[in-house]
Amino acid sequence: MFLSFGGNIALFGEAARPVHYDPTLYFEYGYSERLTFGLDGFTADRGEAGSMFAFARYTLTETTARDQFALGLGAGLTQTPNGAQDETIRATLHWGRGLPTGWLAVDAEVSYGLTRTLTQTKIDGTWGYRFNDDWTSALQGQVGVGLTGDTYTKIAPSIIWTARDNLQVRAGLVQALSGDYGTGLSLQTWVTF
Repeated sequence: MFLSFGGNIALFGEAARPVHYDPTLYFEYGYSERLTFGLDGFTADRGEAGSMFAFARYTLTETTARDQFALGLGAGLTQTPNGAQDETIRATLHWGRGLPTGWLAVDAEVSYGLTRTLTQTKIDGTWGYRFNDDWTSALQGQVGVGLTGDTYTKIAPSIIWTARDNLQVRAGLVQALSGDYGTGLSLQTWVTF
């Protein structure tokens, strides 16, 4: 099982959209080597928008394969900036590759609102680099289309400290490269149990 929670702890510039406090919660349970169930939620835009999804993800490749591919399906609620809630379905595609000193990953998702026919898309690319047993860095780029049809691009470099075998703390910067160009300092806790 894996639990992650956090958000932005400080804001600079005109941070509103797509960077604000944006608290997140993510939980997953590995039911088997290939099947994972979980919850994924966040709020954004000063609490005016957000979502909560239950999901299932299925790994398409053998655990020994160099490249890992997975598909996911989710269902949940999306809160739009005008306060309305919309039942939403989500499909995801994941690719990852372990490296001798880290990993590469690309995660893509599309969400579709069943009532208001709102579509959101997002692609995250991540490169992780392990310096030693205690310290790891990650560089993530994100592009997507939000609830109001706004296109966003951001970059998020971070450093990850392994406090214990099952506890990591991630501190980083979230910099919007489009929109309001706001900046946020983020803090997350990762727990494995």
